Amino acid sequence: MAVIQVNPPGLASTDEGYISSITVRTAGGASVLTPDATTGQVTVSALAATQLVQDPRQFKLITG
Repeated sequence: MAVIQVNPPGLASTDEGYISSITVRTAGGASVLTPDATTGQVTVSALAATQLVQDPRQFKLITG
């Protein structure tokens, strides 16, 4: 298992930009993960983590 940082620690669920959940495909199925309210982290399989963080620019601002 691996830990992925989704939100900055301490970011409140009512703050702009808060990611409330992500869906990650693992072990042949989709799992909806909710970040820990204190740490902003989710736990995924090692393979899923490798796919999610292989490119540190994974999330990109398209317009804004």
